[in-house]
Amino acid sequence: MEEEKKKKKFNLFDMFNSQRVGKGVEKGEIKDPNFKNFFKYFGRSFTKLLNINLMFTFFCLPLFFALFAIAGYFDKSAADVSHPLASALNGFIVSGEINPLTMSLYGVYGIKDGMTSQISVMSLVFYGLSALTLFTFGYANAGMAYTLRNLMRGEPVFVWSDFFRTAKKNLGQGMLVGVIDAVIIILFYYNLQFYSANSANTAFYFMYVATIFFIVIYMLMRTYIYAMLVTFKLGTFKLFKNAFIFTFAAIKRNLLALLGIAVAVGINVLLFFFFIPLGAILPFVLTVAVCGYIGMYAAYPKIKEVMIDPYYDEYGNPIEGKKAES
Repeated sequence: MEEEKKKKKFNLFDMFNSQRVGKGVEKGEIKDPNFKNFFKYFGRSFTKLLNINLMFTFFCLPLFFALFAIAGYFDKSAADVSHPLASALNGFIVSGEINPLTMSLYGVYGIKDGMTSQISVMSLVFYGLSALTLFTFGYANAGMAYTLRNLMRGEPVFVWSDFFRTAKKNLGQGMLVGVIDAVIIILFYYNLQFYSANSANTAFYFMYVATIFFIVIYMLMRTYIYAMLVTFKLGTFKLFKNAFIFTFAAIKRNLLALLGIAVAVGINVLLFFFFIPLGAILPFVLTVAVCGYIGMYAAYPKIKEVMIDPYYDEYGNPIEGKKAES
């Protein structure tokens, strides 16, 4: 009894301990996963979502190097001028042509109206280290999908061991899917920036709108991709193909999920503007897992209906000659 009481005391590292004394999950599989029941199930999973988000952040830890590089702590900054005469006048002054005329003109056209920064070697090193996220991104998403799926099923969830078990089980395909996923996201980001900057052109404006449309479609696909990755033995091409089909087959649920994710992100952004420390820290401790839970709440019931239920009888026993889950 004394030993059990000691185990129940709070310990920061014990939050992720797979041997922790406790029930892990409660009340069984989610029944009737509709909008009406969402908040009830979300409330009972809230503590687990905090742990899941922290583990996701841990797997994406190299990304923090990019944040330091973007902050520019290691870069050199200097005042900049935009007028084309400024450099010529500066050349006259440096060469000794100092007179009332050059100084007067320099006072008008040499006004420093901005700052320019030169990226340092240390920043380049940090950007390189952050690129390691490409190789952990798939495992982070797969681990989150696995734990969120188990929450939907009412199965025990032990975050630390579940994440690493999922990474080990999907060692090759998890990394491959993660790299593809990250590259697609990066390409979408740069396409959006490029077409936005050139949106005055009608063709580029059309491409800008089309890019937004494809981003929405892909964001809906991502939940299905990782949910199927940790549930079935499917080729990588089939994962993306099936995810695309599910995106339109369950369009109503997906659009509701998209709306819920937009609300969660919107609340985070508002908090950032009103209280920066809280808004900045939330994505690392809660927001990502909340968005993932909303997506899984919409996606998994459809996956279960189409790819799992037909292979089991009414008592939950596998139908002979059929096998769906890995």
